[in-house]
Amino acid sequence: MIESVVARTDAAVRSWLAALGRPAFVAVDTETTGWDPWRDRLVLLQVSAGPGQPVLVVDTSRVDPAALDPLLLDADVAKVFHHAAFDLRFLARAGRRVVRVADTMLAQQLLDGGEPSAGLGLADMAAFRLGMTLRKELRAEFVDGTELSDELIGYAAEDAAATWGVFDQQRRELVGHRLGRVARLEFAALPVLADLALRGVGFDATRWERVVSDIERQLPGLEQAVQNELLTEDSPHNLFGPEPVNLDAPEQVRQALERVGLVLDSTREDQLRDHAAHPAVAALLAYRQVSKLTSNWGGDWAQRVAHPDTGRIHADWRQIVGTGRIACRDPNLTQIPKQGGWRACFVAGPNRTLIVADYSQQELRILAAVSGDPALAEVFRSRGDLHRATAALVFRVTEDDVSPAQRNAAKALNFGLMYGMGAASFARSTQMSREQASATIDRYFATFPRVEQWLVSAEAAGRRAGQVRTALGRLRVLPRDGGSGVALLARNSPIQGAGADMTKLALAAVERRMAARYGSQPCRGPGLVLTVHDELVVEVPADDAADVADDVADAMREAAGELLGDVPAAIDVAIRPSWGAG
Repeated sequence: MIESVVARTDAAVRSWLAALGRPAFVAVDTETTGWDPWRDRLVLLQVSAGPGQPVLVVDTSRVDPAALDPLLLDADVAKVFHHAAFDLRFLARAGRRVVRVADTMLAQQLLDGGEPSAGLGLADMAAFRLGMTLRKELRAEFVDGTELSDELIGYAAEDAAATWGVFDQQRRELVGHRLGRVARLEFAALPVLADLALRGVGFDATRWERVVSDIERQLPGLEQAVQNELLTEDSPHNLFGPEPVNLDAPEQVRQALERVGLVLDSTREDQLRDHAAHPAVAALLAYRQVSKLTSNWGGDWAQRVAHPDTGRIHADWRQIVGTGRIACRDPNLTQIPKQGGWRACFVAGPNRTLIVADYSQQELRILAAVSGDPALAEVFRSRGDLHRATAALVFRVTEDDVSPAQRNAAKALNFGLMYGMGAASFARSTQMSREQASATIDRYFATFPRVEQWLVSAEAAGRRAGQVRTALGRLRVLPRDGGSGVALLARNSPIQGAGADMTKLALAAVERRMAARYGSQPCRGPGLVLTVHDELVVEVPADDAADVADDVADAMREAAGELLGDVPAAIDVAIRPSWGAG
């Protein structure tokens, strides 16, 4: 049984803090009546300073959590949570801010290097690392009106003690595996993302439903166009005429395409794209695109996603996915289409506006920096049209003489080679012959020789070591099967991971500017509301928009400088009432 002190008075909290001394870190945990910080409430707040001191368990129905501010606001003591994004939102709703946080779940993800973990839950980690069994079934008993029994208090104390014990091991491992820099980066971005989730983003459900309705009206015509293109003399007929093809049945579609002269192994989109010039395939792809939109975003989506109390969307943001990117779910806002008016439904609140800022050609600039290729870096320094400038170099013409086809080929090369694109794929995307495609790739690498050297050495080093790293140390463990996917991950992970590093550095840098302007109180109105890959969206008072836009751009350049060195960053900034134009 973990020793604990239950604080039901401010004096009890002060007494525990007085005996604390100056630890390097403490573990903090919360118990709440549910999962929604806008509707549920904080019940207990626990702090562990390790085995030498009893766990403090604060009964928040009797003690204002502000009594712990001397510790929560102490920048010299790290506050370690497990899945801190959850706890920080509840503490913010209670009016509390926490300075200098760390997280055992994020630490484990960094140590795992992108590999599937045996378990990221605290119970799994405590069992594996400490031999502790946490009684997680008791978590559901923290509901309004429940008496705080000794059993529940003991469970809460165990959670905090386990968090301390797990991190005591992890912090040494982070240093030993050279992950300290990227851990500090993740921990700095953590409270920013917690605030972003709590703040949510404004949503115009009525406008969304109009967009859905407009899209749905296109479906019957698109479906009929496919049926017309698939109709032949050999098509099955019934008493009333030709039998329609079930466009949601892959085998029926494959057979119908065979009747119009296309023999395919499957009707997957990647195979259809190679035959997009065929009228039946073009019609089918157009139909599928609209059908997918209505399936993903239609129905009751708009009613389900907006919070009933705030009217905003509070997605569940996941801080580390794969190469280190940020993702989200419930709903997945990173997949909202750019075209068609969908993003225009995400709006600023009254008397506010949105600043939408993104890194232009982020990964290509990172490639220029890590490869050290002077010619590619010079293209970015010239601040012209990257793909036109690349085409001019590769095809040995002036920029004024670059044709649209040459620019498209250069664009495909710029974005494709780091993702393992070969001559066959390049030929399909540009309508070149295989020989022309291969010769163009050779000219590209002759123009940017250090890019080729870096790609080759990154793949070789990844295969040899079984892992790759970003410039800031983020680790990605590669599959052990040695297949073709290893080459792709070895080349791409350091680039894509560095992009994730840059975006997270930017989150923290933008938040510092926002805190300096508006204060750092939790639940502050202005602030970040979205981040999608290399893009940040900030909601601010409309009168401040121009000045804050400059702040955001400066912060993003500051963050990029840590990775790009003398390769310039480019940030596109727009001020508008909604996330998307239109």
